[in-house]
Amino acid sequence: MSRLDHDIIVVGGGPAGSSCARFAAQQGLDVAVLERTGQRPTKRTSAGIFDHTWHAMSLKPDDYPHAMRTPHAFEFTTLKDRKRLPDVLPFLTPRLQRHVYFPNRDEFDVWLLKLAQKGGAQVLLDTMIRPGDIERGDGRYHVRVGSETHTARVLVGAAGTRCPVYRRYFEEASGWPGKTMLLTEVEAPESEYNGPSWASYFGFKDKSVFAWTYLVGDGKVHIGTAAMSTGRTSKKDMRFDEFIQFAKGENYIAPDFEPKDHHTSGGSIRMFAPAPMSTADASCHIIGDAAGLLQNDAYNGISSAILSGRLCADAIARGDANPKLRRRLHPYLFQDVLRDMMSGTLPFLRRV
Repeated sequence: MSRLDHDIIVVGGGPAGSSCARFAAQQGLDVAVLERTGQRPTKRTSAGIFDHTWHAMSLKPDDYPHAMRTPHAFEFTTLKDRKRLPDVLPFLTPRLQRHVYFPNRDEFDVWLLKLAQKGGAQVLLDTMIRPGDIERGDGRYHVRVGSETHTARVLVGAAGTRCPVYRRYFEEASGWPGKTMLLTEVEAPESEYNGPSWASYFGFKDKSVFAWTYLVGDGKVHIGTAAMSTGRTSKKDMRFDEFIQFAKGENYIAPDFEPKDHHTSGGSIRMFAPAPMSTADASCHIIGDAAGLLQNDAYNGISSAILSGRLCADAIARGDANPKLRRRLHPYLFQDVLRDMMSGTLPFLRRV
């Protein structure tokens, strides 16, 4: 069995893993990305990518090689009270320079991974890693990939909710230490929808439930709901049928609209957990969805995932023994959102 040595092994090539690999490689580190598959089913994201996410990537929307919708934040509506952002923040919105970008998520992920590879990271596709494939010895991590063993002094887990690195070194018998958000979403033809283009709804009695309708491109609309899990949450707790009835009552969809006639997806997203996601010696880090960086008031996890990858890469490059990735993540996001809102007029708000 051949052995290949690196500075960093990143397990998972999604937005968090590819961002970590790209920024680490740019700083002269030898990085290998182990990505589960080279072919993912195409999916649209119903959680947009904001301006501050592009800042975190050190990229601009114009760099993206594919088409995407780019509504201004003014165009978003709260369904419950019919209010738009200019109605809620009349004094601030004239200075607000924020758009939301809806790329094809599959194209977006592949593009980020190619950028990491172009920046110097080695990308291995179709590599299914299990917890038992990972060992630690002689101050290095050893990951079996077929007939090869990849070793590195630092291991990064970025493979989502079933991340093998998390399961190998951080998972406890009690399971995930934070909350989980359960969601369900139907993708229907735009022609069957007459409501606002991008809207949110928070009118449920259970305040942990919210809903959305987003026109995401290719003539499609996404209609979905989500609920914070208490460990006993079931699909009915997401109030999807209740929201469909609300949409019918508002004439956003026809009375005979049937979700079962359209593609439906769902799943779970890990929410903010109090537990640290780095080992004491900073030799192993968990980032992105695997680390549950999403908070109750930040329904878009892509920004947190990408930024966690960049912060992780910078910490490794500095040799930071106490990177405090989680503590640094959300203040940065708040500051960068504020910078976007104030059109860059606050120079003391520095980026990463």
